[in-house]
Amino acid sequence: MSLFNVCTWWSAQCSDLGENYDVASLLCARFGLEDQEKDYIVIGTHAGHLSIYYPSYELDATSNTYGYRATDLLLEQQGNSPILGVYAGRFTANSRKENANQLAVLHPYMVVIYSVQFIGGVAEHGAQLSLQQLHAYRFNRTAFALCKGYFGKVKGREFFCVVHLDGALTFYEQDGISYECKFPGHRALPTPIVYCERTDSFFRLASAWNLECFTYQDLSHSSINKSQYQSTWSMCLGEGILDMNVVQVKSDHASLMILGERNFLCVTDAGKLEFILKLEYVPKCFYSFVVGYYWEPTARLITIIFSASSKLFIYEKANIIWAAHIKHEPPVAIQRSNLSGLTGALVTLGPCGQLRIGYLGTDPYVFQVPPLNVQELSFTEAQKKLQELEEEIKEATDIQNVEIINQKAYEDMNISFTINAEVKAEADLLLLEDIPVNVALKELSVSTGQLRWHAKEALSEMQIVFNMPEGIRCSQDTVTYVNVKGDTSETMELEFFIAELLHFHTSKVEVVVSFISMKGVPRVIQQAAFLPLNMFFKLKQPQKAASIKLTYIINLKVEESPKLCDYFSEFISWENESQSLGLVLLTTLGENVEEIVTIVAEKNSNRLRLESDVLEAFPLVLERLIYQTLEAQKLILGPRKATLKGQINPNADYITASAFIPVQPILHRIDIHHETQENIRKQTLELDELWQRFKELQRRLQEKVEDEPKEILVLQIEENYDHLIAEGDRLTEMRKHELKQRCDLTCALTVAKLIISSLKLEEKLVNIISSVLTTPSEDWTELSWEESMAAGIDMLHHYGPLSSTNTNNQHSMIDSNINTEKSFDYKRFRRNVAILFERIVRLASNDQHLAEAQIIETTVPKSSRAEIVDQSTEDMANIHEILNVQPMTLTTAPVRRLRPYQRSCTLEAVEDDDEEEATEDEEDLRKMGYKKHYGCKEMNKENNDATPWVNEDFKLPESDELFNDLGIWW
Repeated sequence: MSLFNVCTWWSAQCSDLGENYDVASLLCARFGLEDQEKDYIVIGTHAGHLSIYYPSYELDATSNTYGYRATDLLLEQQGNSPILGVYAGRFTANSRKENANQLAVLHPYMVVIYSVQFIGGVAEHGAQLSLQQLHAYRFNRTAFALCKGYFGKVKGREFFCVVHLDGALTFYEQDGISYECKFPGHRALPTPIVYCERTDSFFRLASAWNLECFTYQDLSHSSINKSQYQSTWSMCLGEGILDMNVVQVKSDHASLMILGERNFLCVTDAGKLEFILKLEYVPKCFYSFVVGYYWEPTARLITIIFSASSKLFIYEKANIIWAAHIKHEPPVAIQRSNLSGLTGALVTLGPCGQLRIGYLGTDPYVFQVPPLNVQELSFTEAQKKLQELEEEIKEATDIQNVEIINQKAYEDMNISFTINAEVKAEADLLLLEDIPVNVALKELSVSTGQLRWHAKEALSEMQIVFNMPEGIRCSQDTVTYVNVKGDTSETMELEFFIAELLHFHTSKVEVVVSFISMKGVPRVIQQAAFLPLNMFFKLKQPQKAASIKLTYIINLKVEESPKLCDYFSEFISWENESQSLGLVLLTTLGENVEEIVTIVAEKNSNRLRLESDVLEAFPLVLERLIYQTLEAQKLILGPRKATLKGQINPNADYITASAFIPVQPILHRIDIHHETQENIRKQTLELDELWQRFKELQRRLQEKVEDEPKEILVLQIEENYDHLIAEGDRLTEMRKHELKQRCDLTCALTVAKLIISSLKLEEKLVNIISSVLTTPSEDWTELSWEESMAAGIDMLHHYGPLSSTNTNNQHSMIDSNINTEKSFDYKRFRRNVAILFERIVRLASNDQHLAEAQIIETTVPKSSRAEIVDQSTEDMANIHEILNVQPMTLTTAPVRRLRPYQRSCTLEAVEDDDEEEATEDEEDLRKMGYKKHYGCKEMNKENNDATPWVNEDFKLPESDELFNDLGIWW
């Protein structure tokens, strides 16, 4: 806050008290009426009032100023048309005085030129002014602003042009010649236009917020021969402007001062940016002037800017040199004037006609704290009000029990969302307009649903959003309600249809209702339903063989075996007891390609087998199978209890998947997706290079002189443009192909997640893996799906039961990877994904083997166990003959035993096989007699020259091969 004020020297209130003033309503000028006259102040309002003031500064006997006097108002008249602006200049050639100026008043449909006449006073009321009309120029378009100057560098007389609301210009010369022209482009907004005498050019702000420069010669020739023309130069400002003017600071160039909405700029008449000043306040108006003469080296460029917070800032170029406070509201117009008794006065015009003349004084601005309104405090009322506020805060911010808050939200808003199992054969005609032709030719079915909501309490705002998988659309878009009354209900009829031929990873449709209560408390509730499978599949003959097979065991607490009609009632009736079902996917792109999934239920068993040659055909069927099984479990056993620490995945108690994940098909989808992303990046870079080349050629074409040949350059531009369009179309096709591959990748990840969700692993581990393998997969401009997933996969690779790092070294290894690897390594990411799935399968297989061993141990008697142990000993004795390896003999030196592997299903890190400490492994293996081929030292005694190791440097065998051959599985 500034310490100084702008002191008021003279003030007056204009006759119009309304807000009918803007930056063009104030004019300070001289009309050549006296020999030693000062500036007159002319005010024009939008209501048609015209006033001319000639302030004077006189002292009375007590050395006090009179301030405003009635004799200061020399002219006041009311017109019939609004006044858009007042201007002064030599607008007629009939004037005999060289320094005589005329007054131009701009109305919406005409410009009137007046000659100001002086009438001397014969009494105490003083002198007066009168206006004599010289010319009146009428036009058909509505005017916006006026620009004057010595157009064409004509000396001794000024021309002017009128800017219309449609962006057109009407030029008027003193000889009565007038012509019109328009700026190039499809749209020209009405913006202020200024004229630069040095270059004989006009500056204006285009609709794209570009500052453009046009010469007067181009504008005048275009109106005569209707020729096309372009701007001399253009500069992007990036924001709208409030005002601008031209000042001559140097002899070699003029400066264009621009006040934007957030910045203050100075641009030369050649289009060079001198400086830009970012404003930390909201500007209202400004005025720039030169102290001294432009041909002098000591000339200074001064700018005055008023802010919306009643502050005045003075800058010398881009440096602030003074700041002051004004006691009244900020003005809409400001000018600098030389008045009688005060040189360099600041003339300001308020929004309601407050005309003030001030100067920069040194009177300190002392802020006084307003007196406190101290009232007698009533503790009873204060305590009561405090309790009311505390209760209101508790109602709005009580988050101690989330379940109670959610339950309260569902009580305030009841929703019922259902999707019918039956499908319609045809969609409505309105929906068909949004469906592509290739999808419409398939004649796919349409599913119907219903959403009913009931608001018990009044709501200030409510929004309903439908979340669906990519390629499925709803007849209702996002719906928003405002000011919902209490006890209001509505039923919405919905239709869901397939809009794109893609592979879908889920049939789940989720409706999210977010609302804000009258107290401003936001709440969100949601409900989900599943689309029927006959929208996506139809019956087909089951396949006898397939490349991918998934097996599930249903462990429901019922005596009967699972039937296919319990899960796929859309295709099999209750009377049909078929053990196999074939479904073909309807959303494939190729007509000759059939993607069939076969479901087989084994007789007298609780096993279900799913087979298909295409991985993308599994997600919808697996989702239905798992969801129906768990829903039946809830109906029989009730809701699931809270999760305990170390608890095994409870889903596996009811539906258990075989320990198999189709790793290679998943990796194949990841490879294709990564390759497409790399191609898109290369294509984008190529497009950027072509675009830069195109702009360079255009710049070279503009810089060429008219006499130089341009045919070769034009041909290069056309060729580059055609290449640019072709590469852009190619990028568009890549984007379309990317969507299909991203959906295929999402389906592959969904299959892996559904399989893992039914394995007998720790529940917390299953949740962590599912959270890392997020679906649907997304790609961003600067980050692909692989790059975003690399951190989570790498974390699983180093922590928990799936880790591959020693407990003592896991943190250092993570840190070293972060510091050394600055770029994304796709090969490492792919390897980590493959290892992750393999370890999940191994861990699940070990759990199954342990469970079977426990069952055998509890059922087999002790005598039988001894027989089994003897039989296993004999099998291990014969293993050396099978592997063609002699039995290992103990050495005389003490042997260090390898640390036993203790398998753990917790999230604590375990010792890894392929990242064991090298020194311990080397010493253990040497003392135990193992070499690279995992044989004994005695086998190489015949060859005396051979060393006990395959190579002298001794490279440890790969951990997977070593521990697998030793009978240890991870």
